[in-house]
Amino acid sequence: MKKTGKGITSASEREGRPSLSVKPDEADHGFSREFVTALISGYPEAIVITDQYFNILFHSKKVSEIISKSEIQLIGRPVFDTLLKVPASDLPALKEKLNDIGGREISMIIKLPDNNTYAEVLISTSEDLYSGYYTFKIRLQQTDQPENRAPSGNSLNETEVSDHEVSMAVGQKKIDSGVLFNIIEALTHPFYLIDISSGKIVISNSAARDFELSVKSSGCNMRHKPSFCAGDASDCIHAAVRSAGSPVRVEHTYEKLNGEKVIHEVFGYPMPDDKGNPWLVIQYSIDITERIKNESALNEYRVITENLLKNIPGMAFRCLNDRRWTMEYVSPGCKRLLGYRADELTGKGQIEFNSLILPNDRERVWAEIQNALKHHNFYRIDYHVVTRNGRVKWVQESGRAIYDRNGIPVRIEGLIMDITNLKTSEEKLQRELAINQVIASAGLDLLRGHTRLPQLARMIQSHLARFTGSKLSYLLTHDKSGKFRIYCHAGGDDSSEGLLVTPERLKESIFGQFMDITEPEIRNDMNYKGALPCIARQSIDISRLLSVPAVIDKHSDAMIILANSDTAYSHESIAVVQRFINLFALASFRMQAEEALREAKLKAEESDRLKSLFLSNMSHDLRTPMNAIVGFAEMLQDAELGRDEKDRFLDAIIKSGDSLLHLVNDIIDISKIEAGQMQLVFSDCDVNALMDEIELTFRQELDRQGKTHVMFYIQKGIPDTSFKVHTDAIRIKQVLSNLIGNAIKFTDEGFIETGYRIESGKLLFYVRDSGIGIPEEYQKLVFERFGQVKETVSRNISGTGLGLTISKNLVEMLGGKIWLDSFPDEGSTFWFTLPLKKIQANTKSQAMKTSGPHRPDLSDKCILVVEDVDTNYFYISSLLEKMNARVIRAANGRRAVEMCKADSSINLVLMDIELPVLNGYEATREIKKHRPGLPVIAQTAFAMAGERERSEEAGCDEYLAKPIRKDDLIETISRFIS
Repeated sequence: MKKTGKGITSASEREGRPSLSVKPDEADHGFSREFVTALISGYPEAIVITDQYFNILFHSKKVSEIISKSEIQLIGRPVFDTLLKVPASDLPALKEKLNDIGGREISMIIKLPDNNTYAEVLISTSEDLYSGYYTFKIRLQQTDQPENRAPSGNSLNETEVSDHEVSMAVGQKKIDSGVLFNIIEALTHPFYLIDISSGKIVISNSAARDFELSVKSSGCNMRHKPSFCAGDASDCIHAAVRSAGSPVRVEHTYEKLNGEKVIHEVFGYPMPDDKGNPWLVIQYSIDITERIKNESALNEYRVITENLLKNIPGMAFRCLNDRRWTMEYVSPGCKRLLGYRADELTGKGQIEFNSLILPNDRERVWAEIQNALKHHNFYRIDYHVVTRNGRVKWVQESGRAIYDRNGIPVRIEGLIMDITNLKTSEEKLQRELAINQVIASAGLDLLRGHTRLPQLARMIQSHLARFTGSKLSYLLTHDKSGKFRIYCHAGGDDSSEGLLVTPERLKESIFGQFMDITEPEIRNDMNYKGALPCIARQSIDISRLLSVPAVIDKHSDAMIILANSDTAYSHESIAVVQRFINLFALASFRMQAEEALREAKLKAEESDRLKSLFLSNMSHDLRTPMNAIVGFAEMLQDAELGRDEKDRFLDAIIKSGDSLLHLVNDIIDISKIEAGQMQLVFSDCDVNALMDEIELTFRQELDRQGKTHVMFYIQKGIPDTSFKVHTDAIRIKQVLSNLIGNAIKFTDEGFIETGYRIESGKLLFYVRDSGIGIPEEYQKLVFERFGQVKETVSRNISGTGLGLTISKNLVEMLGGKIWLDSFPDEGSTFWFTLPLKKIQANTKSQAMKTSGPHRPDLSDKCILVVEDVDTNYFYISSLLEKMNARVIRAANGRRAVEMCKADSSINLVLMDIELPVLNGYEATREIKKHRPGLPVIAQTAFAMAGERERSEEAGCDEYLAKPIRKDDLIETISRFIS
């Protein structure tokens, strides 16, 4: 582009424009249709060119602005139908008039198509220039109904054509230079006519001049520069057309003085002279900066759209609204969604999309979509499709219709998305909700006490059949009888209360494989055929099996076995079943706990009643021996009593004291047991020697009670005198004494037999009698506290009822078990077992001593008795003085310490524990500090566990529990004083 600083050069003298540098006849050349179209399009007035049949060939942009119609709606259409409204009756006269106008111009007023605007139309033609082509100039009127003008062809005003008006030809026809100058000047983009030989600008318009003045620099914008590129943007078009001899197109960039950068699309056309030689170059450019930006944005949008369509979890589509859902376009997502390529769904021999919809869904999909389109609504619908590999997916389709001019939906555009995971989640959620509702309802019924275990079992099995699709269901739980209770659910064949099955029978069935499992087990490849509990007469085929236990405290409390589901069992199946079987196990545990609580309540009430009876009886049992002791003691004060009477009274006092002591010992023992303070002392026990001692003791007891006619037998299972076991001999003797004592009490005639034998690797003791026996309903009661007080059993015979309770606890502490066999009026047999821990003796056992200890002579021995109770001191001092001992007394612990420090002649101390000022333990510690070798024997009425250990810790050398027996005291003193 060359800067000229000039305006348009032309040849019209009347307009005062400079003339061309060539003669007018030399300018007799033709312009291409494209060039004429571009020129007329930019003409500043509304102008239309038609052919001889009044069909529109060209028009300026102003025409489109006036009547709001596009080029497509105007080109080739009759001017009187499209642009100018003329009554049909006036058209023949108008056309005849126009054919006769020659070089004249016709002016007329015609209504425009909007029915509200009138315009003046100037129509002209020239035979020598136009050869039958017409030019229409349209000028809008200021009023809707102009005066003195008739809006019809009958009021045409003919005028001579002015010599400055445009005359034009199209195709290869000539164009008048004056009109051309006006058109070029009116163009809004830079335009040049360049001499092809010299490269000088012949014509340029004001738009070109203004643009040149605003430009700072220029350059080529072509990505791939053409071969004809001259390198200089200002001379590019001229050089290119001259070199190529044909039209060219390039893009140039320009930087304006204000820094703005613009891009122009520049065109160059060669214009030959009448001899066909190159003469001029037509150059014009169009600012395409915005277009480039828009194209860039459009390309970016297209890339984004393509990426979105590739990445969306579904398939965008456009299809025909027909039964086949014929696809015209599908996005690349179809491959991921359906497994098919886009060309397989849209090309020839395409796969019908309707065939991919599950048959059960097709009619519903068609009906719902058509209903939405009928009401011009957006639609969304869920249905199933089958993919290429046969997988069934849930999809959601959303879209809207494209309607034709008659409002009929012809196409659909939309999006189809894979919602399989969403549907699966929804189904899981709904299933979870249903399960929660069932469990909540069952839990509520359980809390209200409306449901029993059989009802709960049937409910659980019914729901699990629905949730897992299982055809068979077996719910197993432990029964308190030791058997298994099985609830069956097999196709509606339910066992109402369940079947009781022994463990042995269960092991013989297929269920035996699952009796001891603590973890769920799945067997989806099972092939079993055989009979099962509940339907033993039928042979059942099992292909799939699921076993789920309910484990409480590491033990299987219940178990459910499901079989023959529609689909394979999975970990999800386990999770569902686990919740139901846990509910059953907890309900069973709760019901058992409630039953145990009710039994405990009844037992407590019974125990409370028995306790009241026990206390009443205890009062009687305490007062009875006390009455004898006090009564006979008072009678002994009578001086007139003979020796025989005194002996009988003393014997009664001793027996009553023994009875009272036995009663107190029982109370102490049961208290120790309940407090957990009963301690066992294991040692080697000569069993046969123990039995000999028992025989001697109870033969004397039978004699004492006047029952020598009752036969008493001892049976030794191992005659060997060296037979010993490791156990607590004192507690075994206590148990046997309790059992034999009861036998003597309740046997007036017949026999009593006791003995032992080895059976099943255990030591089995027994005591058998021919007494009154015990009814079956009371046999469990006799081992409970206060059980003896039952009137029908006790027969008004005195006793606390604690002996058997103590015996039961001692046997269990020793690791054994106690029970009885009894029939009313036939007698009873009590059995108890002990672990057999046999010991081989190294020496022969010695015969048990039957005589009392030798009474020592304590002459010249001083014994300090520390006792604050006078009667106790009197008893002990009397015993010691009979052995010639010197006895001194201290009434409190402090005095005892002082006496031991001051008197070195003291040989032994009998120390009471419960003393004023200083207790026996502290006093012993003080004494041992000064005289560590002085023997101290503790004597206390405390008989609970730990007293012996406390006394030993304080420094005592021996321990005696009150009441102190004469023989025990003599034997203990003899060990410390020679």
